[in-house]
Amino acid sequence: MDSVKPASRSESPPLALWAIAALCLSPFVAAALMFSYGPPERAATSLNILMTWSAGAMSFLGGVRWGLETREPDPRWQRQGFSALAALAAWVILLARGHAPDSWILGGFIAAFLIQWLFDHQTPDTPSRYPILSTAVTGVACVSLALALEKALHA
Repeated sequence: MDSVKPASRSESPPLALWAIAALCLSPFVAAALMFSYGPPERAATSLNILMTWSAGAMSFLGGVRWGLETREPDPRWQRQGFSALAALAAWVILLARGHAPDSWILGGFIAAFLIQWLFDHQTPDTPSRYPILSTAVTGVACVSLALALEKALHA
């Protein structure tokens, strides 16, 4: 008996994936809250964590996309190229720290996450559970970054 599910059937992510996603997203929330509402002496460290975690998460999402594409019989070089470019962009944004205001860095990460999310949702032949996981990661990252951006703009 064939265990492959039809592509048109929507598949919910298993509980284990949600648990892993929640654990991996918690540094976004914790760092943004600490930066925005925590003691001033913790602000710099919290912002460093938030920005570094953003670069790592974007690289991870690019790696997931790369992996999804390499499972195809004829991988599309454009999709693989964008996967690598997204990771590179994340680290370039992070390395711009000290050369650009923190508000620009935070805004750059928000824009990069949203561009990556738009690209992910245009990708054909992905497992039906991937878009909801991608949306959850992007949503939590962008809300956390926006909270920190608001603080950085008004500090």
